[in-house]
Amino acid sequence: MFGSGTKLTFRDCVQGTWGSFSTPAGRVDYIMTKARLGDDADDPERQLTKSLSPVREVMEAGDLDFNQLLQRDLDDHRVAVSLIPYLLKPQATGPAFFPPIVAVLLPFRNKRPSRFPVLDAPTVVEDDGARWEQEQAGTSFQVQRLLGGNDRLHPANVGKLWWNRTESQLVVLDGQHRAMALLAVERTTTNSWQNSPGARFRSFYENQVKQALQDISHGELDLSKVEVPVTVCWFPDQAGEDAKPHEAARKLFVDVNKEARPPSESRIILLSDAELSNVLTRRLLSELRNGHDESYLPLYAVEYDNPEVNSSRPARWSVLTNINLLKTTVERCVFGPPKYLKDVTLRFGSRQSSAEQDAFMREQLDLTSLFPAQFEDGGFTYQRESLGNSEFPIGQVDTISDRFAETWGRGILTVLSKTAPYAAHAKALTRLKDDWHVDDTGLTLAHDALFSGVGVFWTLRDSYEHYQEKKALGAKTTKSDVIKAWEALKVREENFETYRAVEFLESGKPEALKKSKAAYAVFNTHACQLGLVLTLGSLWQLRKEQPGGADTKDLPAFADALVKGWNAYFSQDQGKAKDRRLAFNKAEVNHPLNQIGNMDTAQSVFFRYFWMQALDTPAGWEHIAPWFPDRSGFDRMISAARELYLKLCTDQQLKALKISKPGSAEAKLRVEAQQAASNSIKRALRDWFYLSEDTYESWLSSLAKSPAALTDDEISSDNDALIAEDDDSTSENVPVTSLEDLIGD
Repeated sequence: MFGSGTKLTFRDCVQGTWGSFSTPAGRVDYIMTKARLGDDADDPERQLTKSLSPVREVMEAGDLDFNQLLQRDLDDHRVAVSLIPYLLKPQATGPAFFPPIVAVLLPFRNKRPSRFPVLDAPTVVEDDGARWEQEQAGTSFQVQRLLGGNDRLHPANVGKLWWNRTESQLVVLDGQHRAMALLAVERTTTNSWQNSPGARFRSFYENQVKQALQDISHGELDLSKVEVPVTVCWFPDQAGEDAKPHEAARKLFVDVNKEARPPSESRIILLSDAELSNVLTRRLLSELRNGHDESYLPLYAVEYDNPEVNSSRPARWSVLTNINLLKTTVERCVFGPPKYLKDVTLRFGSRQSSAEQDAFMREQLDLTSLFPAQFEDGGFTYQRESLGNSEFPIGQVDTISDRFAETWGRGILTVLSKTAPYAAHAKALTRLKDDWHVDDTGLTLAHDALFSGVGVFWTLRDSYEHYQEKKALGAKTTKSDVIKAWEALKVREENFETYRAVEFLESGKPEALKKSKAAYAVFNTHACQLGLVLTLGSLWQLRKEQPGGADTKDLPAFADALVKGWNAYFSQDQGKAKDRRLAFNKAEVNHPLNQIGNMDTAQSVFFRYFWMQALDTPAGWEHIAPWFPDRSGFDRMISAARELYLKLCTDQQLKALKISKPGSAEAKLRVEAQQAASNSIKRALRDWFYLSEDTYESWLSSLAKSPAALTDDEISSDNDALIAEDDDSTSENVPVTSLEDLIGD
């Protein structure tokens, strides 16, 4: 209608109906338009198709800040096998229709998030034979709205948005899969994959698009008639040095998607600012991404992009932990409530007091030293004693996050990164990355699946499953680069396991490899890792009771002392003695301490006992003794934790006896179960933790004299609840690796 304009500063343009609305993200202006396929042309609708960008093509993976993340993981497999055919093929039930894609104009320089200049005051200009109200943000973007009589805005609401792609990018906020379908067809039909930011994903799409076009009768499809509605948004109030347009876009993303299908747990943690615990969890990831401490885990050892709605366990064999575990550690150590750290006999209940948790968070982060009793932020008045997980000043999030990173953040990352088995896993993974020679497309895709974190792993997995299904049905299949990439991952998995055995057990021989696999079938469970961090939290509570108390700023040093204690225990000269690196194993060892039937997250309270027991050895205690001049509190805590574990084992033995000896009196079976459980633990403590049988018997005798001791019925009820509250408790063992044959009783 109005041509392409004459401005040379802004070469990219969309035109259509403009509007404005308000959201929790602030004011949003938009233009309703469309993107289309077809022959190359200069009209805005044709050029818009090329301008739409998924986040992964705008930002370098390693540069992504988790507080700037909008959406990252694309299901390329679904786009290739479902959306592209839907877009191109005639539909028996009627025309194909895509809801509008929502894209937002955001500032970038050299693929790094930046800021827009402040918008100038509106002026009236003449362009394309009409008068327009114009606003301009430096050389970043420009907005024009059509004027009618008396220079008032025309009731037709016609507008144009111009931008400079060296400073601005149209990032797809909603409908990234629809946008990727358009882009895939565009790049394939114009042979422009190689020159695009998404060249590395060419293998996912090119053959699929060509096949879809071949399946359509010649001349039946006019690509120029393939159009998709697009809403292009921008934030007029988010310009200038203090503006945060990327944060506003993230909030808008949550608003747009909150009524859609449930997002994955990982996505919620990465995007939502509704809970302080999400913000603090993202800070842990950002600390890993920044790489300021080389002793920390590499970011690619953490799974944070799982698209599944329920993903309590990592799916990649290469990762050590995932974002859900990190959030759980934040919740337990920072929000508590404190009773679960102080009383090691308590299981985690499903309902917590938010007031109690918020109060504990304020104590754990020492917010008294950060904020006055009352203060203003963003036009709101906050009471320091009311700050909590859902009520916190957005403008002071960095202040709170910094305090967390300096204290509990460093403590959590220290124990998860530097404790011997986890340090060995990280070193092996880094060695795998360093030794990886990428010499073809398949290996590049496999490499990205493990180390780039842009959703490639899930696409490879789904594509391989689709390939196998077609093959099983007898359909004609071609082993594409995508399938070769997945098969390459299986080979690399074997290499990694050998590297890890060498790092952890100093041997890659078959026998050591089996023992290493069995060890990591335990170490890499959420139960074991959460138990490790719970030990940090519980012992810090004990430290507070020592003469002189505890200063939050000392927490990283305290965590480091615990790690030194554990590593001293693991690294003792083995000789003919038990190899303490295998002390948590369920399999491949004799007299294991670990008798836990299933290793779901709820069982972390028992792993806390294991980690404490490792510290209660001469080698371990030497490093933490300076923190506990009076060790009586530690002795009481480990005794209570051991008693809880003894009664868990008794309960498990009793259930087994009821099955093997039906009809026997329960009282008689319970005595037999108690004796079997006690003997098993006694032998394990003797062989693995230097606790003599006499000392154990003395401890066991003291339980009968303790009025506070839990009864068998109480602990049996607690153990049933522990198992019942976990979704995966129906399986006897569900480790994060494929080692079912190694972890049975």
